[in-house]
Amino acid sequence: MLDKNSIEDKKVIRRIQSGEAEDSQILIEKYYQEIFRFSYYMTGNKEDAYDCTQETFLKMIRYIGQYKEMQKFKAWLFQIARNVCYDGFRREKEIPSGISKEFVQGESLETPEKYMQAKQMSERVRDALSQLPDMQRDVLILRFYHELKIKEIAQITNTGNATVKSRLRQGMEKMKRALGEEVW
Repeated sequence: MLDKNSIEDKKVIRRIQSGEAEDSQILIEKYYQEIFRFSYYMTGNKEDAYDCTQETFLKMIRYIGQYKEMQKFKAWLFQIARNVCYDGFRREKEIPSGISKEFVQGESLETPEKYMQAKQMSERVRDALSQLPDMQRDVLILRFYHELKIKEIAQITNTGNATVKSRLRQGMEKMKRALGEEVW
């Protein structure tokens, strides 16, 4: 079943594929923040996240002619972003851990105590995430931070739905052991 966003994306994509390249700005504006947040989780710093986000959209423009409508555009775009981030890791030889969702989304915490508690929890989550194998960390971030569906994560990671579910289960079990029952 197609949602309204998917239908609108496909209309814009068809126009871009028909030669109206300036319409790519519509998709960039729509997905910029999500791709930036994802890149920030993957790289761990703003400069690299900006670079990866820019490279993701350059590749989107370059390869949009190869996009096939049977795939969700958002999943296709996240797959590009993931590959761009991993290409950067291969060059840098360092894979960072991720950060807290609250920090990236800019949620405010009313009191200093709540802020410190959230910061401590974020550090614990970040540390626990950094201990996970890459593929488990990726699916957890895509599922819980970006709220993607299993099918979309499978497309992004080039795996099957069962593999994604297995990695989610294994990753959540490891996170539960690392963080304790009170978090889950």
